[in-house]
Amino acid sequence: MTQLLAERKILTKPSQVAKPPEIELLLCCSRTSIDSARAERIESLLRQEIDWDYLTNTAARHGVMPLLYQSLNGTCPGAVPEAILNQLKKDFRTNAIRNLHLSKELLKLLDLFAAHNIPVLCFKGPVLAASIYGDLSLRQFSDIDILVSESNILEARDLLVSQNAKMRFHVIEPTEGEEEAFIQSRTVHQFVREAAYEFEYNQGKVIVELHWEVIPKYFCFPLKVKHLREHLESVSILDRTVPNLAPEDSLLLLCGHGTKDCWDKLARVCDIAELLRSYPQLDWGRVLKQARQRGGERILLHGLLLAHNLLGATLPEQVWQRIQCDPKIAAIASQAQEWLFCPIDERPGRVEQFFFHLRTKERLRDKVGFALSLALTPTPSDWALFPRSAFPSVYYYLLRPLRMLVNWGLKKF
Repeated sequence: MTQLLAERKILTKPSQVAKPPEIELLLCCSRTSIDSARAERIESLLRQEIDWDYLTNTAARHGVMPLLYQSLNGTCPGAVPEAILNQLKKDFRTNAIRNLHLSKELLKLLDLFAAHNIPVLCFKGPVLAASIYGDLSLRQFSDIDILVSESNILEARDLLVSQNAKMRFHVIEPTEGEEEAFIQSRTVHQFVREAAYEFEYNQGKVIVELHWEVIPKYFCFPLKVKHLREHLESVSILDRTVPNLAPEDSLLLLCGHGTKDCWDKLARVCDIAELLRSYPQLDWGRVLKQARQRGGERILLHGLLLAHNLLGATLPEQVWQRIQCDPKIAAIASQAQEWLFCPIDERPGRVEQFFFHLRTKERLRDKVGFALSLALTPTPSDWALFPRSAFPSVYYYLLRPLRMLVNWGLKKF
């Protein structure tokens, strides 16, 4: 037992590194429940000189502004400059109103898909706020995420287009004719790397992301829609019951998304910590088994370690045992913590992200699959070379290596 505690102390050492008072204050406040010890620490930090502009801007960038306001207002509002507290209150209300609007739009969308017999699930956004935060206003989100099976993606896409939803493009800039060809294509979704179409819906007032995978295939951490449907629970949104992912599946998804995005926001860690708080009876045997079967044990465990190191999340003994079996997990979590609050211009570039992702995969076949998928799977940029052709999709798999060689050669010479 003594050795186990010593090893655990080493694993949690990164959380003890000195932080600026603004960052420590933000970490103390980024939770829905403040205990007496945490409240005392918040009061102590507020007696120091705080750069309020830096604190509030950082909170907004990391998606935890509502939690910052609630914690400060509920703990010691008198220690916060009045102008700052008033602005936080205003931002909190603005976020709450937006979340309420998005929640109403989500329910309308669920009705729309149901009326056309298209089975869909919603995830992140309102359902995550309601199920793990217990309050729609306590989480920042700006869009609606809808999940369909790949077999239904064309039907779901066409339905949104029929409702005058406008598809948004990020990787390519198609002409009007090319955009029409993209929307009408029956195969181009295979080349959309993030496995989601993004739409401006309801006259551009709402952003809807239509997913056919919760984790893109290239990332080699499969969470299939069929599997997710087998363990659904429900959550109440605006007095209406809607299907929701089981907490065990949500945990895998959150760790997968955080890893894929190299933990660019503290909110991603908060989601994990709040899920653990909200579901103390989590089926850890199933979680660990599913992660191991999918080659994602490091993805799961370093995400959990981040939630412990940064936000004090309690982890069960069996999780600690698995963390201690793989020394790379602590190193991966330490790297993620180092990046989390670094300036935006010092965030990891593509090469650093690539090698970080490789380290999070414990199986050689997943490392190889990830690298080959990024290199060889066509993207919309490949499709855009012949946007109005009727080529079979296999042609683009032959085209991509040639295009990459040409691009590499042009850059080299």
